[in-house]
Order: sequence, then C-alpha cells, then structure tokens
Amino acid sequence: MMGFCVLAKISKRTVTFWYQSDSNPYAPLKMRESNEIPLYFYVNGNDFIFGAAARERFYKNDPYAYGNYFEIVKDPAKHFSIYGNKKPVKQLFYYGVEQYLSHFLNTVLYKSDSIESYRQQFPLRFLFDDDIEDNEKSLIENLFQEAGYFNLDRIAYHHTLFNILAQKQILSNNKAILFMNGIDDVLYLNLYKNSKAEALGSARLPGQGADPRVKILADMIVEYIILQNSYLSVNKDTEIAFLLPFCAALLQNISPIIKGEAELSDGNRYWFNVRERNLNDRLQYYANDGMIFAATDDLLRANNLQADGVMILLGSEEISTPYFSDKLLKKYHHVIALQPVDVKDSMLAIFQAIANAGYSVKAKVPTAPPVLSRPALPTPKLPPPLPPKKQSDVPKPVNIPRLPEIKATPNNKNNPVKPPPLPPKKS
Repeated sequence: MMGFCVLAKISKRTVTFWYQSDSNPYAPLKMRESNEIPLYFYVNGNDFIFGAAARERFYKNDPYAYGNYFEIVKDPAKHFSIYGNKKPVKQLFYYGVEQYLSHFLNTVLYKSDSIESYRQQFPLRFLFDDDIEDNEKSLIENLFQEAGYFNLDRIAYHHTLFNILAQKQILSNNKAILFMNGIDDVLYLNLYKNSKAEALGSARLPGQGADPRVKILADMIVEYIILQNSYLSVNKDTEIAFLLPFCAALLQNISPIIKGEAELSDGNRYWFNVRERNLNDRLQYYANDGMIFAATDDLLRANNLQADGVMILLGSEEISTPYFSDKLLKKYHHVIALQPVDVKDSMLAIFQAIANAGYSVKAKVPTAPPVLSRPALPTPKLPPPLPPKKQSDVPKPVNIPRLPEIKATPNNKNNPVKPPPLPPKKS
C-alpha cells in the first residue's frame, strides 16, 4: 500500500495543498511560491495553467481564462477545449488538482511514471471549507471518482478539532458548540450538540464575517487605493472582502499611521496610508452587529438551548479579536478564540489518523453528480472501476469549519501572528 497522502483544502476562492509521506511530518505541497492556489484556470490549445498566472489573464479579460468556478459550473452549456477535445467546464478543477498530484509524484516521490497508473490507489483527501455547499462537495468528489480515484475520502475536520480542544479542556464535553467562521465577509454559524460534532443547525450572514474594525480598515484602504489610482475599475465590496485577513493581521500590531502595500483580488499590489484616528471615528457610527445576536438566538431557541449551555468558538482571524469577543460576551457566557496551535494540532491528528489507517479507505460507490451531466472521462487511459460497495460506504455530507492557513513562509498576508513588513514609502 502507498505510504503517502495528499490533502486538498477547498474553498470558493482557493485550494490549499499539504502532503505526508512515510509517516514524516506533514508539509505544504508547493509548486511555485505557495501551497495556497487561487481558483483560476487558463486553457488554450495544449496549455493548461492553474493559479496566479491564470488569475492575471482572467483580470485582463482573456477569453481562455476562467474564474468564479463554483458559479460557472452551474451552466451545463459551458465548455473548454484541451488537446482538441471539448470538456464540460466543471472538469477544470479536476485538471488543476491532478497537475498538483503529478508534480507531487515527480518531485516529492521522484517517480517518473505518469499519474494514470496511480489514480486508482492514490491516497487523496478533501477538506471542505464552510463556504462550500453539500452539492458542491459531491460535485468535486464525483469528478475524481469518475476519473478512477477510489482511495478518496472527506476529512471531518470539525470532529478532529473539537476532540483536540476537549482533550486540552478548552471545550466542555457537556456543552453545545457554536462554531463561528468568517470567510469573504460572510459569517457562518454552525451549531453542534457537543464535542462529538453532531450537527444541529446552521446560519449564513452575508456582510457580517469580520470584526467591524477589520471591515472599516479594509474599506478605508480600498477607498485610498481608488482615490490614488483613478484609472482602476474595481468592485469595492469584493475587494473589501478580499482584504479582511490582511487587515486582521495589521490590527494585531497597530500604529497611529497604518501604511504599506495591499494586494487586491487580481494579484496587483497598491500603496496605502490611513490614520488610526479616522478608523476609531468611523467605528463610533457602526451599529450593525444586531444581526449576529438575532441569528445566534434563533439557532439556540430552535434547539432548546440556553446561553449558558453553549460555547461559542471563533474560528477565523477576522473575528478572533478582543472587540468581537467582548461584544459577544455581553450576552453569551462562554466565548473562546481558536488559536493557531490548536489548528496545527488538529492537522497533526488528521494526518496521524490517515497514516494509522494505512493511507487507504474502502472504495466508495460513485454516485450521480448533483449538478450537470456526467462528464467525459479526462483521459482515455482510465483504470477499470472497482466493484461497487454497499451503500453505507457513501460519505455523508458534513459541515466542515474553515481551516486557518498554516504557511511555510512567515511574511504572508494570511499569517495570523504578525502583519507583513511595511515597504519603504514611495516618493
């Protein structure tokens, strides 16, 4: 059996890769500078590009570049052509990920064979972020099952995380858990019965996915950039959402003048300079967090829970702030922020469990894709399908909280520890 594994964490905007081989510590799987890849694709003739270079072409309106993946897959008429063959647009994701798996085989395992001969046994694990819906999870899994990946499984990240936190006595075994997670300025609320992670209910609040100070700072930075670069045509809301993790890091080490270079969603960087005093002035006029209390109360009421019987766990750096937790503590008794060390320990436990299982899973029954028609197979050289197993082996849909990034490079905008160093001010 193969003594290695690749894990892909999937969100609407990015895919992040890690691997483990021969029970060594898990590590980021990088092809160029990062293991976090923006979800953009470029296909022209026999050229296939996945990631930042494709994003650049997409924002230059290149007709062969694709973004907004989870939106475009809803149109069954949308196709792309590769090697002279027409493929449904949903297969872009499959081609992109398989490029990484080939890279792993060639550069980490030093195998010269092609990926085709490995598909059937290749240990591939998916960890889905909170912004991926159940039908989207099934779509992704089906793409790979139909291509002959049978050693495929979905990671129950929240289950492992709660187990680790219970062992550390951070979570109480007899209390319900409300996991709050901010992604792209949407706040996801997932309520669980206890640390065994049995799901009770969920809610999704657009425009509430960050501490108000983080959001106001992002707004001020985008305003400054637009003012200084009048030729720029940007969607302000999109850019504010994109800058939230960067601004959360900036606010951990704040100074009266907040300045530096901010990277917008198209990958270009722009200088900014804003004052902390203006940020505090705007904060006094912010009165928009009643929605979070209302949604939390509704979830608790629907499950006959009192505030005292629930622990609120803040799962992303955009909301893991003293300001945000102090607001919640005025009404709810137990509010804790997830720490980077807890995330790291959960990842260690996940890879340990994969290794303990011999890097294999029982073959899954390929079920019909939830959206669009069945795709043409990506290459003609597919292994024969394994015999179908019983229905109980089909993975159950689960809500998996976001995994804050664990980066190899310290100076990264998503690093929860400290903000990026400021470049010298331009003349």
